[in-house]
Amino acid sequence: MGTVLTVIVVVIGAALYLLPSLIAFNRSNKDRWLILVINVVFGATLVGWALALYLTLRKPKVPAAA
Repeated sequence: MGTVLTVIVVVIGAALYLLPSLIAFNRSNKDRWLILVINVVFGATLVGWALALYLTLRKPKVPAAA
């Protein structure tokens, strides 16, 4: 029972840790690789994780019509 619970906790924790990257890849965000790097390298800090989440959820810039 203890091993199963440990695996479940690790999988849920990894999913939450990588949530910004998972969303970025699911939405085909053009900056998804940058978001993944920021998430993996700086995600352990709350600031890095929040930055990755912000980059994931921001609206893409639409070029102005000529």
